[in-house]
Amino acid sequence: MKQYFIILALVFGLSTISFAQRKLSGASIGPDGKSMSQKSKNDDSKMLDSLGYNVESVIKTWKLTDMNSSVKEFKLDTVLGEIQNYNPIYRRSISNSYLGNLGAAYQSNIYIDREKDEFLFFDAYRAYMDKPEDIVYFNTTTPYTRLFYETGGPKGQSENLLKVLQTQNISPNWNFGIKYDLISSDGQYQNQRTKLYDLTVFSSYKKRNYGMNLVLNMNRISANENGGVVNDDLVTDGDEEPENIQINLTEGKSKLTNFNLFMNHSYGIGKEREIVIEKDTTYSYAIDLLYTLNYGKNSWQFKDENLNKEFYPNFFLNQNSTFDKVEQAMVKNTFQIVFNENENKWIRLGARFGIESEFLKYNLRRNVSQYAWQQKDENIHNNQLVASLFSLSGKSVNWKAVGKFVFEGYRQNDFDLDYQLTKWFGEKNSGHGFKLSGRLESTTPNYIMEKYYGNHQQWDLKLDKQTELRAGVEYFNKKYRFKIGANFSQIDNYTYFGLQATPEQASSGISVLTGYLQKNFKLGNFYLNQSLVGQNSSNEKVLPLPTLSIYSNNYYKNEFFNGALGIQTGVSIHYNTSFYAPDYMPATGQFFLQDQKELGDYPKVNVYFNFRIKRTRLFVMYEHANASIGSKNYFSALHYPINPSMLKYGLIWTFYN
Repeated sequence: MKQYFIILALVFGLSTISFAQRKLSGASIGPDGKSMSQKSKNDDSKMLDSLGYNVESVIKTWKLTDMNSSVKEFKLDTVLGEIQNYNPIYRRSISNSYLGNLGAAYQSNIYIDREKDEFLFFDAYRAYMDKPEDIVYFNTTTPYTRLFYETGGPKGQSENLLKVLQTQNISPNWNFGIKYDLISSDGQYQNQRTKLYDLTVFSSYKKRNYGMNLVLNMNRISANENGGVVNDDLVTDGDEEPENIQINLTEGKSKLTNFNLFMNHSYGIGKEREIVIEKDTTYSYAIDLLYTLNYGKNSWQFKDENLNKEFYPNFFLNQNSTFDKVEQAMVKNTFQIVFNENENKWIRLGARFGIESEFLKYNLRRNVSQYAWQQKDENIHNNQLVASLFSLSGKSVNWKAVGKFVFEGYRQNDFDLDYQLTKWFGEKNSGHGFKLSGRLESTTPNYIMEKYYGNHQQWDLKLDKQTELRAGVEYFNKKYRFKIGANFSQIDNYTYFGLQATPEQASSGISVLTGYLQKNFKLGNFYLNQSLVGQNSSNEKVLPLPTLSIYSNNYYKNEFFNGALGIQTGVSIHYNTSFYAPDYMPATGQFFLQDQKELGDYPKVNVYFNFRIKRTRLFVMYEHANASIGSKNYFSALHYPINPSMLKYGLIWTFYN
């Protein structure tokens, strides 16, 4: 792995081809890796690129939103910040139940942070994956390369994470990029190894009234499944090394694959209007026509050649070995028409209307006779209407309302109504204001949750639609680095995996109240960044949640040699109160309820030192520094302890000229 890192560093270090291009709006980057002030830009105006052209390094980045009908600016991370907090699951949620190893299955402990994928088996790995909706698009005046590498642990227990991004413009209007991510982690317990990689090729083109986005990407996940430790006391009370502790499964393995082809086209019609922002010229039209094609191919399989009869509850098909698999292919076509704001004399608001057609083919085991089973193809489809009204150009108020309705197909009569409003105090984007949100959705449970036949779990159910009403309010103040908010959810027919690791539906409604607070304190060069989430579930037996979750990052930061060297050293803590954290069933790849014991009330402490030398950022971290101090009750999911202490180090290397 380390040899690959050296080779990649050399290859990308030779990527010095650049193109003289027009200036774009976005971040102007200086030689120290920071955004440049206007004075710095002027002082640096004589800096030449590798071919001798006088080109300022300007990078514009964005993501597609609102069913790919609009763009949202995405800010690149160029500061020390949280580089040591690299685990993808903790980048998405401050509290998680997971199997203890980097790259292993997880479930957020924060209800409003939980994500659902169209392919059920991706739910437990979604944070590690890149899919078209996650892609950041670029437009650059010089080639941009970013390399992240992290490693730690001895041979046989090592952990490695590699992320490489290379992008550059072929012309002022056309960008091309490639992105590669790799996680390879042996874990410290037996049969715990994970290996995940994502490869993405992306491109964007925009000239006058025509725009295009293209993504080709694949995700591959291989995870050894050990079923947790046999005896928790060997972790909490014993002195055994992790690699010597007995586990439940020695041959369990899961494999997941994902391939995506995504194309998005837009074409503007009507009167053309030129918009100039900081010398960047764009064009707006009265109407935009959009077409999106999304093709995906997904698979999941579980193998176990050495079945533990005390671990598995049932053996429906084979007493000696297990091989279960599910495959899915999906084609989605979306047509939309957007009436842009202030461009039509009939309506000053913006409006969007569309239709989406989705075709899915599943290949999964089915019962063909009383004692015979085989893999069969099953096809389903859905046709959906979309309508939206929005006002996003107001001086102090922005809002949008979106409605979706499935008028035909497997999910017929599903609907989703969503409203969001942002009010600023003072000028727009002042960083001071509040947000209101409301959502009502009724959804058919995932296709696999209604019928599934595996070697250890089987079900054939008739599930009702799950309905959820959600309302939220948030106050934010960027000047004082402060945010506080609350969300209320009322859920009917809540669908979950119960105590038997099979799907169930709640017989009565469940309400969840969530409150959250973020505040970053600054005392000279000392920073105390605090994030707190409080939750209350009206039915803890069906939807258990920790009452309080905390992420506390406290550090000292300073710069030397006119900003060429920056340092940051501190302590970070993850903590949540005790609750009935979920169990995990390897044979289905799903977390499920347990009532054996509560887990939590344990702080995980990391000690780290980050520093920056011009464009290169490095860190050294002693993860889980308190593993051998006090309580050893560091279980994240039932029978799954997190890894003990480990020294880790890594770097982020960015270059763009």
